[in-house]
Amino acid sequence: MRKVPHALERALNARVRLLATTLRPATARQYHYTARHFIAYLRGAFPEVRRPNELRRDPHLLGWIEHLWLRRKRHSDKPLASGTRAADLIRLRKLFDLLADHAFPPRPGLLMSEDLPRLDQHLPRPLSPENDTRLQAELGRSDDLLAAALLLTRLTGMRLGETVDLAPDCLQHAGEDRWLLHVPIGKLHNERWVPVNDEVCALVARLRFLRTLPPAAPTEFLLPRPKGRGVLCRELRALLADAAQRSGMTARVVPHQLRHTYATSMLRAGVSLPGLMKLLGHRTANMTLRYLEITQQDLQREFQLSHTSPRHLLPLPAEVKPDPAVADAATVLDRLSTAIRLLDWFRQRAGNDQRLLLLARRLVRVKSAFQKFAAGVQS
Repeated sequence: MRKVPHALERALNARVRLLATTLRPATARQYHYTARHFIAYLRGAFPEVRRPNELRRDPHLLGWIEHLWLRRKRHSDKPLASGTRAADLIRLRKLFDLLADHAFPPRPGLLMSEDLPRLDQHLPRPLSPENDTRLQAELGRSDDLLAAALLLTRLTGMRLGETVDLAPDCLQHAGEDRWLLHVPIGKLHNERWVPVNDEVCALVARLRFLRTLPPAAPTEFLLPRPKGRGVLCRELRALLADAAQRSGMTARVVPHQLRHTYATSMLRAGVSLPGLMKLLGHRTANMTLRYLEITQQDLQREFQLSHTSPRHLLPLPAEVKPDPAVADAATVLDRLSTAIRLLDWFRQRAGNDQRLLLLARRLVRVKSAFQKFAAGVQS
């Protein structure tokens, strides 16, 4: 028989329902999961706590933090990851903040920033160029809709969820031989247009044909999902693991590694960081940097390119012309600007000497004073 919910449980569940009106369903389920586990912990360890104002940092919340540390993953002996524990604490702190208008509000400071564990810094996981080539060849040999979908994921850098949500008319002609792929709204609540090549266009055409075969896909999606979206994602993951094994890879491969591989290959092809952010649909450069693997070969190549063909050269001073027969105000200003550029150039070569910097500043002030003088004379 289920226990009667006490005031704290009812209050937390009410706040979760309130958050569900503005959050995505998956996020709301996570809040419900956190609240349910916190109440189950209190029922077992501190059954006397029944109201929000009865909560104390020590022992209730500190005990919860220790409980999260000791809790194990489902079907595993490994502890919860730092990110999982931090997310639970952040969600619970948000629920406590929403309880401020409760008849018996919790005390402030039950959870603090220092309670959050430091997140693990994971290395990028792109496939090596050799493994990437073998995997693409293996997926290309299979005349299968799911294999074509995985190959499309690799060639566009989409998330797996974005691939399965593609619309049949996702391709758009952008003039001449340029094509764009419309990536639907996904994890970060945004949609984007990704430039694609002829190979991707051929893949989409192939998928459009395969989707007409039984079982036919719903009209709103490019990929059929007769058993639901979740089953389709699991089938894609299983097929990728099997294709990776057939291509000779021993390590486990997951679909998100295709996104890491796409990002790294685009960087090595010369795509800038802001451009790569747009291609991947990221909001910050820090997130994009997590996807990029920079090897010693990459560093050596960039170092050599910086010397042989630098992208941005220091602007050379304008060519000094012979003194004119008649010196007007515009000529004086031009010569002062040239002198400032020459002095600044010399200062950088001389090791940024402080005395030269002061001289350059004096010249700038002289030029500014002369501009005012010339404007006054003309007026």
